[in-house]
Amino acid sequence: MGVTKLALRTNFQQRHLSFLLGVIGVSILATVSLMSEHSSAASMRSVSALGSNNFIASIDTMKESRDTESWQEPYSQITQDVNLIATLNVNYITIDTNWEYPAYMAEWVRAIRATGKHVWFRGAPNQWTDQNGTTGIMTPAAFESEEAQFITSNPTLFEPGDIFDPCAEPEDGSYWSIFPANWSWQGAPNQYTDAFNAFILDTTTMAKQSFAAIGVKGVITTIHSTNSWWAENPNSLYNSTIRALGVVTIDSYPERDTTDPATAAAARVSELNAVHAARPGVPVVIGEMGYSNDMPVTDAQQQAVLQAEFSAIEGLNYVAGTNYWVGPGSDQSGGYTHIFAGQRESWTLRPAASNLAAFFQYEESENAGPTPTPTPTPTRPQPRRQVLRSLSQNVSTLVASPTNALDVSTNIGKQQVTLTWPTVTPPGALTKRQVHPLNETWVGSPSQR
Repeated sequence: MGVTKLALRTNFQQRHLSFLLGVIGVSILATVSLMSEHSSAASMRSVSALGSNNFIASIDTMKESRDTESWQEPYSQITQDVNLIATLNVNYITIDTNWEYPAYMAEWVRAIRATGKHVWFRGAPNQWTDQNGTTGIMTPAAFESEEAQFITSNPTLFEPGDIFDPCAEPEDGSYWSIFPANWSWQGAPNQYTDAFNAFILDTTTMAKQSFAAIGVKGVITTIHSTNSWWAENPNSLYNSTIRALGVVTIDSYPERDTTDPATAAAARVSELNAVHAARPGVPVVIGEMGYSNDMPVTDAQQQAVLQAEFSAIEGLNYVAGTNYWVGPGSDQSGGYTHIFAGQRESWTLRPAASNLAAFFQYEESENAGPTPTPTPTPTRPQPRRQVLRSLSQNVSTLVASPTNALDVSTNIGKQQVTLTWPTVTPPGALTKRQVHPLNETWVGSPSQR
């Protein structure tokens, strides 16, 4: 077993301490976690965040998770959809259900969690695009109010590592129709593009504040997919906005009516390179891609084109993730990109699904980072120590069962902190419900504790 990383972090002003301790040994793995009073159990899960080495590999469920929200599929069908997607080397599965249907959304969340995958939320209020019989124009202020209400009213839907796109393809909102014709480019930047960019940033801020209010940390809120035109035009979607997000996300179908694999791959790379040139130094996430969006194609045509595109994307190291649109669907359900074949409750996979799975596997392995070098077992016998995770939020207590004293010292800025656990309890006598007194020795001013 290798050495786990040692992290010791202190906040002297708030008197809260949290740290992770790794102990060398083949049969020993010790982790100490003392959380602040605002921590939640969910926030202790590992987080897949943009900026880490994780490639976002996702498949979209819009044709089922949104298009059925008014009549709602049984859970047995939801699990069949999700379980089949989970076989394709994904780490995310989207839920496109709109916010007015949280109970139905919860069924999709439950099925996805059961597969061990993260959720990419891509819903919005019905009225933003006048879906499901709604009419009228929703303002950005009304949108943000509903966003906060949705998140804070449904805290159990979310976990660290999920993606929450507050408004996928915000350019489709009815609100922008009150602006003058050609507002998005004519004379841009202008007061109208200012409002559009403010909406993107404000919905991100609202999401972050709402997740903080319910105590869920690590949800990615900076994914905002737009069509590729916006991504290629910094006068309309500002570079300051993209820098604030740290990522540019595009929904992209550049193949048009071609069935030639080389032509399709060239169109894909050309578009991605144009986005990358407009946003240098910023990772690109493909929020939607699929073939064909414009016309029905045979299984063989779909497989050949997608394989050519996947191979081309593999050479672009600035691409940080891909969401394939869509998994379940048919030639009659909108678009022709579906990777599933058959019909509801008896889906199978089209041949191109194997190419998609191989692409995801390649990207995830390429972005996994180096495997840590195992640390050799020390030649001198080491005293065995076992530290269990404390459920207490009190900094002065710790769950531990050491056979002898365990000291940890580290430099934190200009301060040095030494923590000592005395051996007052026989080995194995403590349980997870018991706590062990923590004897602290501080080097530094007591006022900084």
